[in-house]
Amino acid sequence: MAEKEASVSLHEECGNGHSSTPSSSNEVAHDSKFEKRVLRKVDVRLLPILGALYTIAMVDRSNISVARISGLDEDVGLNVGDRASVALLVFFIGYMIFELPSNMIIHRVGAANWIALIVFAWGLVSMGIGFLNNWVALAVLRAFLGMFEAGFYPGCVYLISSWYKRYEVQKRLATFFMTGSALSAFANIFALGLIQISKTHTTYKGWRWIYIIEGLLTCVAAVVAWFIIVDFPDSHRNKFLTPEEAAFVKARLAEDRGSEERGKVTWAIFVDTITDWKVWSFSLMYAAGAVGVYAFLFFLPLILRNGMGYSQELAFVLSAPPALFSVVEGMAVSWLADKMRLRGPFVIVQGVVAIIGLCMTGFLEHPVPRYIGTFLGEAGVNGLVVTTLAWQANNLRGDAKRACATAVLITLSGLGGIYSSLVFRQQDAPDYIPGIIAVMAICIAAVVAACISIILLKWENRRVDEGKKIIDGLVDFRYTI
Repeated sequence: MAEKEASVSLHEECGNGHSSTPSSSNEVAHDSKFEKRVLRKVDVRLLPILGALYTIAMVDRSNISVARISGLDEDVGLNVGDRASVALLVFFIGYMIFELPSNMIIHRVGAANWIALIVFAWGLVSMGIGFLNNWVALAVLRAFLGMFEAGFYPGCVYLISSWYKRYEVQKRLATFFMTGSALSAFANIFALGLIQISKTHTTYKGWRWIYIIEGLLTCVAAVVAWFIIVDFPDSHRNKFLTPEEAAFVKARLAEDRGSEERGKVTWAIFVDTITDWKVWSFSLMYAAGAVGVYAFLFFLPLILRNGMGYSQELAFVLSAPPALFSVVEGMAVSWLADKMRLRGPFVIVQGVVAIIGLCMTGFLEHPVPRYIGTFLGEAGVNGLVVTTLAWQANNLRGDAKRACATAVLITLSGLGGIYSSLVFRQQDAPDYIPGIIAVMAICIAAVVAACISIILLKWENRRVDEGKKIIDGLVDFRYTI
């Protein structure tokens, strides 16, 4: 007789937040094959398109680095004084201001509507940069670019976190984030091809074609994305799941997190979020990763070209392998973290890897070991980002609080962008040693914050086990360490 497959039984929860008694009317029972099929459908509709759009976002915000070694500095006077730092940091002002408001309305407007709209808007801005003639106009358009990109990343993290159970989410967030890192690694090689257009169409220089073509592709991708992106699990706009599959998804999420009603981000929830120490601890860890990510995005081609002495063509090409390595390392760590149901120890490991890589890049003399250091550095800072995202998502209950906390975390990462823009100063070129030291310092702070958080979360769980505390009204809930 064939063996019976393991079954998955999930129970819908009542609207008052208490579990209902299992009955035929509210029980959703399916075998593991059904569960895998539903998750695969969600994965296919959600992750590839968001990963592709994140690739575009990464390219459009960071292509200034390859444009600078393709004539932008000289054409708009960006290599004078602190102009380059200003042009980089203004992006993060609007980026920080508009992230939280965006996450407050994305549920109401609809994920597909909102994400497609802002992607199309920043594509137009990116195209516009290709036609400007002075550094002030560049700074203004990059400020608008930051405003429009602000809602994309926190919205995607919020959307992905809403579809999966706590110990499924890091692999998905890593897939989303690392897809962007992997594909954007080839963006510099693509840009090298785009600047060749100027050899046959001499009206515009090569750096202008980078912005014009990539901006146009962004607009096209936004239109396509509107037809593909799915909405939140409780939305009636989702048509790709059957009613049975949709009910199953909501039931398994309720079993994992307790019943969570869709809620608005109110003033009370905002205050509750910003007074939660965990949000600030996770934000520091995430910001450390963001500082490193932006440092490599904006300055690695410059360091390769001017600091290590590689040719322009090699500077374009050699910036890709470290990013690809970070994807492989990050996916492996994410798989292991989900399997072990741990987050904090992996944050510590990734922080240490980043520090070692930055030391090699900054303080060794020969170009080869310095270049090897960029592999470890990029892997470490990218790993900090995805592991911290998952750690926070695992430890916050409530739809509205999760939306608010995600926006706060990623808003504060904008400070990381400003930080990296200011510490990598033009006068420190071509090696930018003070900037590398500054990135190392915040990575060390992230490791310390992770150690303290592990201790405090274990203490909180111990209090729950002893019956001294209930976390967010759910008796069986424990913090992920």
